[in-house]
Amino acid sequence: MIRFMEKLNIKIPISNRLYPMYISASEEKTIRLSASRIQKMLKSLKDRYSVKDDQDLLAMCALQLCVKIEKLESSYMETNKRVIMDIENINKNIKEIF
Repeated sequence: MIRFMEKLNIKIPISNRLYPMYISASEEKTIRLSASRIQKMLKSLKDRYSVKDDQDLLAMCALQLCVKIEKLESSYMETNKRVIMDIENINKNIKEIF
């Protein structure tokens, strides 16, 4: 029997607006934590730069998050390259033994 995941209707507050979302129950915690993190970033940016326009704050927040993603993806790719090289070296050493 196929079991359908429970879906929830939630409202997520971001920058003085509520965004309705229809999500699976398993996603709720992650989405709420992410929204909370965005709110904290917006407050920090507003305090640090005295920016009042919500659109500017959201753009700055989006840029910061994208920079973090780019850095993580770059780090991930470098780690993968090193792991692949290590595996290739191990395979080469094993072949030399046998």
